[in-house]
Amino acid sequence: MSSRRKFIKYILSGIIGFPLLKGVRANYKPKVVVIGGGFGGSTVIKYLEKYIEKLDLILIEKKKNFYTCPFSNYVIGGFRDINQNKFSYNNMIKRGVNVVFDNVKYIDSENKKIQLNNIHISYDWLVLSPGIGFKWDSIIGFNKKDSIKYPIAWSGGEDSSMLFKKINSLEDNSKLIIVPPDYPYRCPPAPYERACLIAHFLKKKKKNFKIIILDKKDSFTKKELFLSVWKKLYPNSIEWIPRSKGGIVKEFNSKENYVVLKSGQKVFGDFFNLIPDQKASDLIFSSRLSSQDWCQINPVTFALKNHRNIHVIGDSINAWDMPKSAFSAYSQAKVCAENLKNIIFENKIEAPVFLNTCYSLAAENYGFSISSWYRTNSEQNRIVSLGSKSSPTNASNAERAREARESYDWYSSITQELYS
Repeated sequence: MSSRRKFIKYILSGIIGFPLLKGVRANYKPKVVVIGGGFGGSTVIKYLEKYIEKLDLILIEKKKNFYTCPFSNYVIGGFRDINQNKFSYNNMIKRGVNVVFDNVKYIDSENKKIQLNNIHISYDWLVLSPGIGFKWDSIIGFNKKDSIKYPIAWSGGEDSSMLFKKINSLEDNSKLIIVPPDYPYRCPPAPYERACLIAHFLKKKKKNFKIIILDKKDSFTKKELFLSVWKKLYPNSIEWIPRSKGGIVKEFNSKENYVVLKSGQKVFGDFFNLIPDQKASDLIFSSRLSSQDWCQINPVTFALKNHRNIHVIGDSINAWDMPKSAFSAYSQAKVCAENLKNIIFENKIEAPVFLNTCYSLAAENYGFSISSWYRTNSEQNRIVSLGSKSSPTNASNAERAREARESYDWYSSITQELYS
């Protein structure tokens, strides 16, 4: 087993970040409500159960099943069924967690109440892990209604299957335009992995195609790795046009099938995967919890600025050097649970260390990754990077296959821990 694989195994078992402490025994029974049952919210629940013996714990989740964002590109690439990414909350319910399936309309932070469709729920402490929202004005002419015809497929659900069906229906010699969002956004390598796996699928179908990535950025996570595998696996099939080469898309014309670049040039395509710029979940703004695009939090406790009893983790926060990913949300959630316990019972607040490991596939059994480490900087009051390690660009096919297997091992470990 590689050293990095061991390290990932350790963090999944709780060795990195904080030691697994026995539950605190006290007469006080805090009422903690968690909104959002994805990787962040489910991890908070799992570890609060470990850390606090007497606890009134509620999860509010609008969907009865959770579809993971990780591995959703594999569905789009045609080698994974969407139901393999589907998980229920039955195990959580069996453990005694009160799971409420309902839509949160707004949060009354002053009175510590959550308004649902027909009832409200009070809380002592609230943990938010609500995911992301889209800036629908970031591409002129592309709105939420257009995303039905041109699925964004950025939430891991049925729209991943919808996008695959669109890709599968492309005719020979089709041109596909992918427009990634500007930073920060959920899962930084995902648009480029998606280009690979769409190319992989079309290549297997023996179709001629061209994928053009029109980018607002001049760099992206694992850039050198992606450029090398595009050259090796999909020569002349994937073209990346960065900001410095005129890749900024300003407008979309769905009737005539083209995008307009900042220069005014029209780029025509047969299909478009347009991914809008992103911000915190709409719930954050409807509840007036932030006036900025992202929630400003304490980097040690994840307490929301100016809201003592609310903590926020995952995609909706400004995490500084730390990216928005399932692994990041998992790592943050463990820290949040530990220090929320410390706040509730007035224990010492511990400064954490975080890990994020991100796998990408360029073909069905061809993977690579980057692992990064982070800590809190008390002087700067932020999360800072301690460095990272990426897969080599010249790795053998056997090494790429091994990393692909490791991605499945990671996915199996984290989903079994949280949902099985």
